[in-house]
Amino acid sequence: MLSKEELSYFKKKLLQLKEETIQMVEANEPLSFEDYGELTSYDNHFADTATQLEERERQRVLHETANNLLEEVNEALERIKTGTYGVCVDTGKTIPYERLKALPYAKRTVDAQKELEKENVANLPEDHSFLTPEEDVRGDKRIQTVDELISVHGNSSS
Repeated sequence: MLSKEELSYFKKKLLQLKEETIQMVEANEPLSFEDYGELTSYDNHFADTATQLEERERQRVLHETANNLLEEVNEALERIKTGTYGVCVDTGKTIPYERLKALPYAKRTVDAQKELEKENVANLPEDHSFLTPEEDVRGDKRIQTVDELISVHGNSSS
């Protein structure tokens, strides 16, 4: 169990992280074509448009990541209020101090986090987009052989 001093330390650290994250979100608002001084993308060269789209996507990802981090930090602050900070939400075990120091918003022990990630990977839907339908009777056994290999060995492209 964490002492009052340790809880105070983590609360201060979380509030600082929250403030930094809010500043990052505000500084990285996604851009639109108008932000580039263009009213439309019609007269742009395709390379210019691609560069703008790449920049917009980069900012969108940064914005989304910062918002996710902000949500995690807010949850950790709420756990401090309710007295459950430092306790794994899945197992009820104490989260080691070193883990909290590295990730003050951690809500799981390392083992519980690994288990969650393993379950998430196992629950991903199988990609059937390149499989030949079983009812396909074109007679080309090479395609069916590839499908059989994928079903036995998995798809190496993902």
